[in-house]
Amino acid sequence: MKNWVISITEEERMELERIVIDGDSPAALAFLEKVIRKRIYDSMKRSGCYQDASKPAGDIPRPISVHKRLGGG
Repeated sequence: MKNWVISITEEERMELERIVIDGDSPAALAFLEKVIRKRIYDSMKRSGCYQDASKPAGDIPRPISVHKRLGGG
């Protein structure tokens, strides 16, 4: 299982606080979709970086012929 860390703006934090205090379930769902889900999705897109595996990492050559996926499972 992968852990996700996201950040929210002060404005979003205040909106979330209002939602919790008001017990506003429809707004809570909208906040999850608009802010949290979007941030996680954007983070997933960025974590799929690829690096040319034929290039050495430091002084250690890599015995991989094509590419090696780095970061995230």
